[in-house]
Amino acid sequence: MNEHKIIEVENEKSDSEDNLIIESVNKFLEKDVKPYVKEFESQDKYPQDIADKMADLGLFGATISPEYGGLGLSAVTYSKIVENVSAVWMSVSGIFNSHLIMCAAVERFGTEEMKRYYLPKFATGEIRGGIALTEPDCGTDLQSIKTKAKKSWE
Repeated sequence: MNEHKIIEVENEKSDSEDNLIIESVNKFLEKDVKPYVKEFESQDKYPQDIADKMADLGLFGATISPEYGGLGLSAVTYSKIVENVSAVWMSVSGIFNSHLIMCAAVERFGTEEMKRYYLPKFATGEIRGGIALTEPDCGTDLQSIKTKAKKSWE
């Protein structure tokens, strides 16, 4: 019974911290993104200042484990952030979202040496990456990709 109460307290604390992060992101969106969307879109200009401010907020490390310098946010909290950012400017969500997909691959499949070297730099935004998912005749429609990897000795 006591263990359950401890978990509830930890969850309340976690929810409170998550809500503060979401509020901070929302304030950032209102002040630093929303006023510039039309200008940047019409000029097809990369929003470097916005990307740098997202790094300052920790968004480039949102889902990276704290062990490697990230925020370690839950999928629910991260989804709320992506939803809120996308509602203001979809392109901006792609900057950190594709970066974090790449980070997840390193965190899941990388060697410990790779993780210790790269993930802290990814988490701060010092090194930024992404993913590429495309091939002829399907663009980014993942269901249509036909390329397969085969071991060379098969």
